[in-house]
Amino acid sequence: MKILLTGANGYIGRRLKHRLLQEETIHLRLFVTHKQTLNTQERVEIVQGNTFDKESLDRALEGIDTAYYLIHSMASQNYRELDRQSAQNFLDACIKAGVKRIIYLGGLGEKKSASEHLLSRIETGEILSSRPDVIQTLWFRAGVIIGSGSASFEIIRHLVEKLPFMITPKWVNTLCQPISQSDVIEYLTLAAFINSAQNVMVDIGSETMSYKELLLGYAHAVGLERTLIPVPFFTPKPQNPKTPIN
Repeated sequence: MKILLTGANGYIGRRLKHRLLQEETIHLRLFVTHKQTLNTQERVEIVQGNTFDKESLDRALEGIDTAYYLIHSMASQNYRELDRQSAQNFLDACIKAGVKRIIYLGGLGEKKSASEHLLSRIETGEILSSRPDVIQTLWFRAGVIIGSGSASFEIIRHLVEKLPFMITPKWVNTLCQPISQSDVIEYLTLAAFINSAQNVMVDIGSETMSYKELLLGYAHAVGLERTLIPVPFFTPKPQNPKTPIN
């Protein structure tokens, strides 16, 4: 099976790359912006480019069976527009190359209550899933990813380890569904082998809990006593208080 992995330098992409390399039946190709950021000793093929360079995108997708889409444009001010264009370019190029399956990891939430960031991730998924007549898309949606190096997890770690007593905004009562990074990687890996021809959207995560419970759960796991007191008037005005942090 010939697989293209985008976002191979990202938090999930780096770990997924190592997991896919454990599968002897997979020929792995990486599509990256800068070749020099990768270990060239690994058993991978590398194509340099980006989703706005259609020539490099065509090269990257040539002969590919399954393509992982782990790209976002958060570094740019107009990231929503760029994310939409990037996803459309990727979809069009996949169809042109005869790719059979796109696997995408996005955020967990609903459009009506989504933050700008989460809304962009949802829009990306909708674009990638928009042509089920010619290509299948497996869309995984995850909330807080628990694992060393995850942006959300590091925020939780720093708060709990540095502040024994926390007066918190009321968003700590917002519900979330955390998931370990190892489980996310396993979901994404097995998706390449699933026997299905239809578009599938899968919400992944543990039981629902509040951010307060998540913070206190981490404190308990590392043997710390912590006190959290949500204070309504201390709450800053967020883009959307119902949207989990991704």
